[in-house]
Amino acid sequence: MWRYRLGVRTDGSQPSDRGSNPRSATSPHAGLPPRRGVKAGVVFALAVCGLAGCGAPRAERAGGEVARAVEASIASGREAVDHSAWDGLLAAAVRGGLVDYSILRDRRSSLDAYLDRLAVARLETLAPGQLKALLINAYNAFTVKSILDRPQVSSIRQIRGVWTSKKHRVGGFDLTLDDIEHRILRPYFRDPRIHFALNCASRSCPVLPPRAYDGARLDAQLDERAKAFLADPGHVRVEAGRLLVSRIFEWYADDFTAPGWRGATPGIEAYIAHQAPPEVARFITGHGGKPPTAFLDYDWSLNQADPVVPAPFAPNRTGP
Repeated sequence: MWRYRLGVRTDGSQPSDRGSNPRSATSPHAGLPPRRGVKAGVVFALAVCGLAGCGAPRAERAGGEVARAVEASIASGREAVDHSAWDGLLAAAVRGGLVDYSILRDRRSSLDAYLDRLAVARLETLAPGQLKALLINAYNAFTVKSILDRPQVSSIRQIRGVWTSKKHRVGGFDLTLDDIEHRILRPYFRDPRIHFALNCASRSCPVLPPRAYDGARLDAQLDERAKAFLADPGHVRVEAGRLLVSRIFEWYADDFTAPGWRGATPGIEAYIAHQAPPEVARFITGHGGKPPTAFLDYDWSLNQADPVVPAPFAPNRTGP
């Protein structure tokens, strides 16, 4: 049964109980039982903030040479990147949004060759959509690599520094996963749909689709991912008179509501209503756009698919 914290919003304001950052925080308080009531929520928030900081990292633009490369791409880039190798790996290993890491382990040389190509891509020459697709694919592929490098883990959060300190070569630059997400993708593109495309190897993350992101059709892919995420009752649903939503909408609320961001709305409920299934949209509009809202707990267990077990060999029988 899904659990949720009662940081309930009835007036469109932000809840006082702010969860920890979805991908970077490693607070020992993560997953504590719900705190009921505003006063308890405030105390809990202060305790967590004092230890690990609250909310997600801010979207702050990278500086230096990588910034100049990104800005050149956005201003005048025209080139494309071939992601067919990553596409083939995903098609082989992803089933129902879960990942058979044993298949990718067997094809590790193909993954490494693809990552080597990303390492030498010239970011400044890429068309903006191509750059955006490359960065999303790079984030997801290096996340997969991180799991393959530590096959004993049952959660990505067991890998120290996986988001904040481990660097990966992308376009000639050494970048962490946080660099890719919080210092390039979010601040330069201001597109909240990336939160439905980045996969953090966990059950509550947006699923890893069985195909690579392609700069030539990226908008359609991101729209499809957003609709799929909002249609999944594991991320958004109505239950017991409340709108229950993924904590992504709490951690990154400003990305969905701040002026200047793509498709921004006055509140996360309005954003959800625009693309959610009809029954969810009706519930939101039926409450004047401000229904009671609570945030689902986040399941950080590994998004591991059960490996396919070959059927036992049974020779043809011609007699009894």
